[in-house]
Amino acid sequence: MKQCLVNILMQWTLGNQATSIPIKHDMHDIIASGIGFLDETTSIWDFEPDVNYPAYISEPLVVLSLRSLFAKQSWTTKQTWMVKSLGNAGNNSSLGFVVEEAALFVLMEIFGGKFKAFADAFHCNRLLGSRKVTLVSLKRGPDGVMHSCPVSWNTGSSDCFGLKAGSPADVLAFLHNPDGKAFLFPDTHMRPDLLCFLQDEETKELIFLALQARVSPNPDAQTWQNALDSLTPQFFYTVVVGIKTFVVPNRT
Repeated sequence: MKQCLVNILMQWTLGNQATSIPIKHDMHDIIASGIGFLDETTSIWDFEPDVNYPAYISEPLVVLSLRSLFAKQSWTTKQTWMVKSLGNAGNNSSLGFVVEEAALFVLMEIFGGKFKAFADAFHCNRLLGSRKVTLVSLKRGPDGVMHSCPVSWNTGSSDCFGLKAGSPADVLAFLHNPDGKAFLFPDTHMRPDLLCFLQDEETKELIFLALQARVSPNPDAQTWQNALDSLTPQFFYTVVVGIKTFVVPNRT
């Protein structure tokens, strides 16, 4: 049950995603203890033995408590979970999604809760590379003003670090009000893999960071260029169609 809770916790905190689990054996204890909550559309009287029902964690204090508990054991830490996810990726497609989550880990480790130079994470010129920034989350208040909050593994303004968007509407809603979430995983057609906000230590300027992750055994100049092109706002939500020409031999 503990490993199942680790998966539920990580899916929730990284991407604001619920995890479906089979309600059987000791899984009932998750619901009974108040850690997992049944989907509102699921009636307790409608259980079927062969159906997986969605459960979710909605209490921030429960999330923080579980995160603190799992950090004390090496086999339930977030780092161990990430390593297992990379190892369990069955193909390049699934590996791509895990690499996106790994990028969140890297940015959080470098910029979460502290000011670090851009050059500590990215290849860039000396002027940009020397700027020290930290990771922040944004949240729109009742007065309509957007407020920023420092973010680390142990601090923030939400029980979720990220949001996985399923459509352009989700992306626009996040940009209008991130609601305390530090990262956005855009839907697949936007092109960038990860979006977040950084704040400059001296000027307090907010920097909108769009990240494109590329996995290649032999990266070359074209790989870098393709990644950069995908971050161009004019190309967001454009579809590239490739046409292949096949020559059929004449058998007459």
